[in-house]
Parts: sequence; structure tokens; C-alpha cells
Amino acid sequence: MAEEALDAGGQIGEPVGPFRVLDTATRRRAGLVYLIVAVLAAGLILATGVDGMWLTAVFPIVLLAVFQIAGGWKLRVTDMEAIDIASRNASFEVGHGSGTLGFRGWLAKPVWQVLVFAAGPSPDHQALITIDGLTGEVLGSYEEEVPAP
Repeated sequence: MAEEALDAGGQIGEPVGPFRVLDTATRRRAGLVYLIVAVLAAGLILATGVDGMWLTAVFPIVLLAVFQIAGGWKLRVTDMEAIDIASRNASFEVGHGSGTLGFRGWLAKPVWQVLVFAAGPSPDHQALITIDGLTGEVLGSYEEEVPAP
């Protein structure tokens, strides 16, 4: 069902393919666009002969461009790899899990937050494991027992 699409009538249609996590390196493109806008704005200010103080308006655009380019990390660990790493680092046999992409620090380094549950019909343990999206290193984990219903 995960790979099937609903048509306009709410009926299951043709499969759309596997889910794909976008790469955070695409931020570099936005940074380049900001840099081009800053250069064009500076050129326009200098060409028209208006007060040079208008160049200070270009400075925040350049800062934003540098921030976007510096924060455009190449995501090297996929969601499936992160779940596999989390499964190997949990202290119990993992039955199922899911991961979500988050960011940490000023330069927004990608991290995976992986929630895994113990194998069995009624999981008795769960863990939240944080994995670096660049290196695959386990940054932290928290495990707890799940109370029986």
C-alpha cells in the first residue's frame, strides 16, 4: 500500500514508486541563487550611481548565501541504512522501526532520529537512536520498557 497512489476519487491507482528522501545538498543551489541576486543588486547599485550606502542591503543576502552553501551537506546515510544501524545498536531484537530526518547545530547537520520496537506481537521495549546523517555514527540512544496494555 505504501507504493500505491490514490486517484481523485479516493481509489487506489497505479504504484508511484518508492519514497525518496531529498538530499540536503540542494541547499547549495539556493545559496548560489542568493549569491547571484546579491551580485546583480550590487552591480545595479553601482551602475545607477545611487548612494553607496545601498550596498549594505546586499550584505545580508551574501550572508544568507554563505549560510545556505555551508549548510548544504551531502546526506550519505539513507533512511534504511539508519534503521539498520539503529537495529544493530539496540540492546534487544528489533521487530520494526521508522526514521525521521532532523538537523542539529547552526549549520544544520543532518541527523536521523530512529524509533525502533522490540520484535514480537506486543513489543516490550522501544528505543530512540540518533544517527549522524553524514558518517553513520550513533550520537545517542534512549531505551525503555513499554508497559503491557
